[in-house]
Amino acid sequence: MFKSKILRILVVLLLLFAFVGYFAFSTLLYPPFEAGLGVDVSGLVPRQVDYFVARADLARVFDGFPRLKVAKDLEEHEAWKTWSASPEAATLAADFGYEELMANLRTQLSQLPAGVEPLDIFGGEDLAVAGNFKGASLAEGDWAIYGTLTTPGKMGIALLAFPSLLELDKQGISVEQGEGFVTLHGDQLPQPISIARVLNVGVISNSAELVKQAIELEVRQFKDSFLAGATYHDKIQLADRNSAQDEVEVYVNTRALLENLKLSGAWPDPKSQDLAPALFSKFFQLGVLNRITGILGIDEGITLDLNATLSSELMSSMQTRVYRQRAISSEELVERYAIFAPADTGVFLYMKVDVGDLLTAIFDSMEPATRSLIEERFQGTGKYKDLAQLIAEIDSALKDHLVIIVRENDFIEDPGGPPHNDTPVPAVAVMTWLADGGREKIDALRHTIGGMRSSIGLQGAEPGASGFYSNRLGGHEFNEYWSPYIEGTGVMIAGTTSKVFLVANTIQMMDHVQKTWTQGAPEYPRLSDRSDFSTLARSVSHGANLGLWVNPSGVSELLDKSANRWAMDSIQIDWAFERNRVETKILREQYSGKQKAGLTELEAVEFERKVDTRIDEIDQEVRRTQIPLAREAYDRKFKYLSAITGGLLMIAAQPKDLDISLRVLAPLDR
Repeated sequence: MFKSKILRILVVLLLLFAFVGYFAFSTLLYPPFEAGLGVDVSGLVPRQVDYFVARADLARVFDGFPRLKVAKDLEEHEAWKTWSASPEAATLAADFGYEELMANLRTQLSQLPAGVEPLDIFGGEDLAVAGNFKGASLAEGDWAIYGTLTTPGKMGIALLAFPSLLELDKQGISVEQGEGFVTLHGDQLPQPISIARVLNVGVISNSAELVKQAIELEVRQFKDSFLAGATYHDKIQLADRNSAQDEVEVYVNTRALLENLKLSGAWPDPKSQDLAPALFSKFFQLGVLNRITGILGIDEGITLDLNATLSSELMSSMQTRVYRQRAISSEELVERYAIFAPADTGVFLYMKVDVGDLLTAIFDSMEPATRSLIEERFQGTGKYKDLAQLIAEIDSALKDHLVIIVRENDFIEDPGGPPHNDTPVPAVAVMTWLADGGREKIDALRHTIGGMRSSIGLQGAEPGASGFYSNRLGGHEFNEYWSPYIEGTGVMIAGTTSKVFLVANTIQMMDHVQKTWTQGAPEYPRLSDRSDFSTLARSVSHGANLGLWVNPSGVSELLDKSANRWAMDSIQIDWAFERNRVETKILREQYSGKQKAGLTELEAVEFERKVDTRIDEIDQEVRRTQIPLAREAYDRKFKYLSAITGGLLMIAAQPKDLDISLRVLAPLDR
């Protein structure tokens, strides 16, 4: 009985201790059995933030912060090995202070108590960063980190209310108590940091206001939060996501970003002397972009789906027309247009665009002298008063679908074909669809261009030959335009079927495309038959006004053949400056410092010979030392590309927004 009585007393004391301890713990620290937030951490983010980036299930990403779980596979991949050992990687690491950053990070992590890691605090679950732009960098703006906490994380934040226990004063840090949060001050901190715990979510920010808003949003059941907004719901929650929904969620108010960076003016520059940016500027201007929202998945490649909202009132009339074109479906892209491209195509581009607008943009982007020369040639036929009339005629003949196909030029060359230089070029075919009555107009234009042969440089293999020929291929008439000015092949071929206008830079390419279209596998397999292409295309729900497929292996030989030329072209030497330097040195060392004008006739001849010899030596030395380095740089880039087995970009346009999807296949086991 005595033992039983003692036992009852001990049980009562234990229960009392547990009861008091529970309430003491709950009062001083936090209720140990309280429920979690119950929603995504975006429920604590104000709706009007300028940026938001989040990811769920961090434990799948890191193998002990900050090492990625995929690091081992990356380190064994040939492309990554090449990158890691490259001068480019070393330069990038030095520019960003990578080694110093990682050393500092390791030092900071080693100071965490009991070997605790960041994932031990945030639980390896949801983590988000959000804030507002103020100035030219993120550090100048307001930012906040929102993360799901573990028990150690909750305990750590709760103990900040008792700074003496943590001996923060010894670290030069003081703690200011707020309503539901604390703010840390100290010389070691670049700015005060406010910290709060909202149920099982920790909020860390350089803005006390963002912390206060997180607390208020939980009280108001997340009303007016980023989670409750239409942007997050429509463009992130309802996006085509994987089953784990562990993609990176992204939102950026681009207009606020540009305003804070004080970026103004047109980009791309419509006045650029380079054709590509000048042409691109006709179809897109950064200034029309308001915000970008979407998801990014990284799993043996890239899956990116973004929605960009636009200010249509800032668009040009041509841009408005282009963006109003109805996108074709993903199924149409595969079954209707990819059937023309061979399966080994390196680049396949589909565009839904008014041909007149495209030609106008191209001509407007050319140098004025080139544009005037083309206009004069067509005016000389007596059929066109200017380029506008030519464009209008072509536009009326063609529909708004354009396909460009690029592959290796691995065809057997016809010995009786056109003479050409040895510049490596791909085999290219361009296709457009004919409008009603368009075939007659295009056929007439083909013969008009043939009649311009003397003014546009057409010439045959034999002296006096016209360089303009008519033949038949696949039951259809086509024309050949031979010219030594056409790089690599010396010829352009143009022809029409009942539905399509086709242009190619080799007769074999035109034949190959026609047989791919009409026959298909097994002899002429199509791009539409490739499971990787069709799977990626059909994974995009919004269809496309523009679809771009890139298969690096489809142009690998071309890249290799072109590398030497590119390496040579990349070496830029100011030969006028170099010659002047050599002349000055030779005059000083061998002619007692005379001026060129003071040399005798014999001396002048000898002097020029010496200068030419030295210039040749410098040229050879540059070729011997610098070109191999430039070639090695290109080889490294090709190695990086080899990691990609395919990539697909699809853009669907509307006057108010763009839907952009990117799929890149980069399996790590290759």
